Amino acid sequence: MTKRIVAAGIVAASFLFAQAPAAALTPADRSALHATMVQHIDRNVVDGMFLKMDLAAGKVTRYSPAKSHPMLLTMGEHFVLCTDFKDEAGNATNVDFYVARRGKGFAVFHTELNNRAPLAKLIESGVAKMAD
Repeated sequence: MTKRIVAAGIVAASFLFAQAPAAALTPADRSALHATMVQHIDRNVVDGMFLKMDLAAGKVTRYSPAKSHPMLLTMGEHFVLCTDFKDEAGNATNVDFYVARRGKGFAVFHTELNNRAPLAKLIESGVAKMAD
């Protein structure tokens, strides 16, 4: 019985620590996060265009980087930065970059292009929050 209680306590504690909020972001962190997003975009454009592969349709869509948003969200130890691209018709398209710390810097580990629904769900559920 006590082994179960101890095991349950360990599981509960590990969940709490895994969900602990990240420390407040410094101005240097904010600058580094933004630079990481810009560098990621620069490294991934082809002839000035960011390409998205739609595997179901068998089509590549081209987007041009447009402008950054000041929006920065935290997800525990991870971050979400947002920007706008323009689609082939010139319409603004949301792009969300999911970022993790890597050593003293940051790295983009996931990109959602023209798909704001997942981020909206994370915000609604409280998993993602505006950075302080």
